[in-house]
Amino acid sequence: MALLIITVILFIAAFIFLGLKDKDGDLSWGFQIRQALSLIVFVLLIFGTFTKVPANNVGILYSPFNGTSNQTLPEGFHSKNIFDKVYDISTEVQTTSVENLTTQTKDAQYVSSTLDIKYRVSETNAYLVFKQFRTLDNMSKTLIVPTTQRVLELTTTKYNVMDVLGEARADVYKELEAAMTNELLKYGVEFYSISITDMDAGDEIEAAITKEAVAKKSVETAEQELLKAETDAKKKSVDAKANQDAAKIEAETKVIEANAEKEANDLLQQSLTPELLEKMWIEKWDGQLPKVSSENVKPIFDVTEEVPSE
Repeated sequence: MALLIITVILFIAAFIFLGLKDKDGDLSWGFQIRQALSLIVFVLLIFGTFTKVPANNVGILYSPFNGTSNQTLPEGFHSKNIFDKVYDISTEVQTTSVENLTTQTKDAQYVSSTLDIKYRVSETNAYLVFKQFRTLDNMSKTLIVPTTQRVLELTTTKYNVMDVLGEARADVYKELEAAMTNELLKYGVEFYSISITDMDAGDEIEAAITKEAVAKKSVETAEQELLKAETDAKKKSVDAKANQDAAKIEAETKVIEANAEKEANDLLQQSLTPELLEKMWIEKWDGQLPKVSSENVKPIFDVTEEVPSE
């Protein structure tokens, strides 16, 4: 629209200027053929039919006749009506720090928090942001900060202060993320993440939390030591039982071996008759008679025995 007004003003100025003529030193004005050159200024309107959306942005098309379009323009060059205007809105991830948010817990304690919220404008629903907030700064002040305050209040009232600052911190994060996602989506904003950079409940509560943490650590240490002692005792019992079983097996093995050896000896003794012993003696004899003899030593052959006559 501004370009059209400028073009019309330039056309009128050029048309008047080109109609001036000098006659005998006096200026006069009248219609002349050269005034047609003033139409050249309308070439400027051609530039008004194109627009460029920069990278990481979307274009919001606004018409003075039809209002804001629900169709966003992606980055790059686009054609448009000369009466329309295109507003650029960044789709990069934004970060808003919300400080000193005071909320109450389930046990009526007050907690002061500082949070960082990351979000970005939806490429397809950016027109909602433009319609309601026009700029990202306005959106941060009128949407992000109060929404964070409200969501945090609704969340902390479900937990005791000890839980909010301690064991339930993960649950608090989950509820905050889910609630922020749903709330911002209504306005064409995509939630990315939330970080609690600081959460303070006063010196007394902090001291109580520290004391509780120390006590809990002591209990955990004692439980671990008890568990270790029980484990060691079980291990010793198992080892003793294993040693006992091994000794029993070894004793039984020796008894079995002794019985087997005894049975073998008995069988051997029963099989060694005098005739068999004499035969074995003969098989081992090398043909030499003993050089020393006595009446107690029986020779292999008794030479005193008479040889039967034929």
